[in-house]
Amino acid sequence: MIKISLATNFDDELIEKVKDYPIYEMYGKLNVDIIGGGRPTNYLKELDIDRFEKHVKKVRERGINFNYLLNSACLANFNQNEGWKNNVLDFLNYLKSLNVNALTISNPYLVQLVKKHFKDEFIIRVGSFACVDTYDKAKFWDDMGVDIICVDFCKVNRNFEMLKYMVKNLRCKIEILCTNSCLKDCPMIHTHVNDIAHASNSNFDGKKYEDWGLNFCQSYQLNNLHEYIKSPWVRPEDLRYYEEIGIEHFKITERDFTTSELVKRVESYCNKSYKGNLLDLIQGSGATFKENLKLEKKNLFNNREEVVKEIQRVRGIGCVREAERHIVIHNELIPSNFIEFFIQNKCKGQCSNCNYCRKISEKVIEKNEEVCDYLKKLYDKFESLKF
Repeated sequence: MIKISLATNFDDELIEKVKDYPIYEMYGKLNVDIIGGGRPTNYLKELDIDRFEKHVKKVRERGINFNYLLNSACLANFNQNEGWKNNVLDFLNYLKSLNVNALTISNPYLVQLVKKHFKDEFIIRVGSFACVDTYDKAKFWDDMGVDIICVDFCKVNRNFEMLKYMVKNLRCKIEILCTNSCLKDCPMIHTHVNDIAHASNSNFDGKKYEDWGLNFCQSYQLNNLHEYIKSPWVRPEDLRYYEEIGIEHFKITERDFTTSELVKRVESYCNKSYKGNLLDLIQGSGATFKENLKLEKKNLFNNREEVVKEIQRVRGIGCVREAERHIVIHNELIPSNFIEFFIQNKCKGQCSNCNYCRKISEKVIEKNEEVCDYLKKLYDKFESLKF
């Protein structure tokens, strides 16, 4: 039976609406804290302490684990400061007082700190930002006593040979992040996760964070639409193949989505079927949109910040989307045996000689020319102002 780790938007109604599904934990965090996390503060809706605490209490009363995200990939060397360490311990004691019983961590120092001072009082999941993409890396964390590893989705999600070996030879459990549309073998991953680390950390001002890494990758995908098929998402229909090799833990994002969108994702993966635009399940933005989606274009931008805001408006990044989706990935047109190519180890990473994903993209992706053309102009403008 699958076990779902679900992002919470801190709407108590979400807890009720997913109570009949196999949600073993809900995860989230304050918008700003001493460690930082995986989403920039300026993308998230306002969250006060009172609402946070009451929501955690309700999650735990339902018998669901609450996993607090301490998944920053970079601590900016603050871990060398005794005062900072004591503040982190105070914060962990605060989380413990709320009955938070699980943590997502991407930095080995934090695992050691938690294990020394709290033993096994917290379930520890290694976050995807730790970029665990080999057995040896996984074994390193396993030996530290972690309970679950969310593997590097960019490199491992479709490497069934590696996943099977991990499942068979590790004590800890392996988790798959399903709902993500990052680039396969993303060359920006380490840069991006370290940038994001400082965008929700109380020691830095993340209010004007531009998410340069996201803009880079989304621009690249826009100019190479087959990258959306190469992207290491997991369709609801393909979940069973992971179950067959012994994986039962699956992660569903996003923390800033509406309750209805999060429930839709849960239903789709539990039913192992989805008819519609796959982008609605795997993209980390754009789920909420206004009624009139007629594209309004701007021609004049005074600075880089204005360009970023316009990209966010058109794509719905951290705000309501005000344009049609730039593409539709018709999930029902993706071959039912799509994932078997990877299970049979036919993917050698030699994409220019293969074209398996490119050929599928030509059949299943429908492009909105107007929105795509406008976005390309925006990304080009951002690129010209970036330096």
